[in-house]
Amino acid sequence: MSLPRSFLSLVSLSVALSAQAADPVPVATWSFNNTLAADEAGAPALTAIDPLGANGFVLDDVFGESRWVYRFDGNASPTSEQAGLVVSADGLLDADDAYSVDIVFQFEANVASWENIFGVSNRQSDNAFYVSPSDQLQVWPTSTGPSFFTFGEYHRITLTNRGDGTVTAYLDGELQFDLSTASMNFSEYATGNPQRLIHFFADNVVGGGQFEFADGRVALIRLYDVELSEGEVGGIDVPPPPVPEPGTLALMGSALWVWPRWHGAAAHAARAEARLPRPIERGE
Repeated sequence: MSLPRSFLSLVSLSVALSAQAADPVPVATWSFNNTLAADEAGAPALTAIDPLGANGFVLDDVFGESRWVYRFDGNASPTSEQAGLVVSADGLLDADDAYSVDIVFQFEANVASWENIFGVSNRQSDNAFYVSPSDQLQVWPTSTGPSFFTFGEYHRITLTNRGDGTVTAYLDGELQFDLSTASMNFSEYATGNPQRLIHFFADNVVGGGQFEFADGRVALIRLYDVELSEGEVGGIDVPPPPVPEPGTLALMGSALWVWPRWHGAAAHAARAEARLPRPIERGE
């Protein structure tokens, strides 16, 4: 006896809805749809680190979809001219060290010895999450992952913190390392970072290993108040581009036209040539 097709359809729908309901829910999502505001009501907006006034929103192709992204543009030296984003996790995360950051971004070029992805020390320590000089993910000062990060294209990077001194990193959903370190613990920097700030892309301003910055573009940041499992990281999709605001539709064609003229390889090379060289050796 075969079951009615309508019954099977209902069962399939129920399973799909259950799976969707089980997906981890971020406490904050920043989609960069011409705004630094979070998608969730009540979650704080990101604050731009833009000392040169060169950051801004541009249209770009991200995993085959045209969407708005936020371009950060600074100089590695002096550190006061580095660009990026910052947000306070105070009120978003529980008062512990368990969290996950899921981010879609690119570094435009490999112009630094290390490239800072994010840190939780309030830029007071070199210990943070980087792309290493060997083009692999690294939580300094521990070992690197096996896969290679490519420049000039978007990647989805995920870092999870179990809350017990264990961090796990993923590159495009693939496990890179699972290791013991306090480098990404808020509690490690409680005195110097009471607001539990997360700085994206801008490197430390004191101590050794400064100037590890590169220009780039970010399409999505999601913050979770839990450690995501390997299965959860692999199961989370990158959402489609947000529907543009009506007022931005008329700007899309001009944005696509302007982009190659002032963000092209020649312009970037000229800026990079003018910058001070980045040291390969880190200070103590």
